Amino acid sequence: MIGDLTLDTIHAGLRGLDARRRVAEDAVANVETPGYRARSVDFEGALSRAIESGSPLDTGPEVSFTSDPVALPTGNNVQLDQELVGLTETGLRQQLLVEAANAKFRLLRSVITGQ
Repeated sequence: MIGDLTLDTIHAGLRGLDARRRVAEDAVANVETPGYRARSVDFEGALSRAIESGSPLDTGPEVSFTSDPVALPTGNNVQLDQELVGLTETGLRQQLLVEAANAKFRLLRSVITGQ
């Protein structure tokens, strides 16, 4: 497999964004589930530190419960509007990273083929 710091960083970023998307999808699906607690995903800080050390694949996303207030009558703390905005933002970031990977592979193909 062709790998370098850029591709490893893109891969790690996509893993983090995928975890964030799954957590947000779970929250949306459970918006009316009594007692459900929303979660959040953080990976950017750990990824930055891992990039500086040259090993972005050695880190992963951290999932934790949010401290958002509980709403009545469901007793859960899902904030649907925030989750939907987060899903949109996450999707756009995923698209950006996929395009970055595609650009990297186009560059490699150009170097290999000389075209």
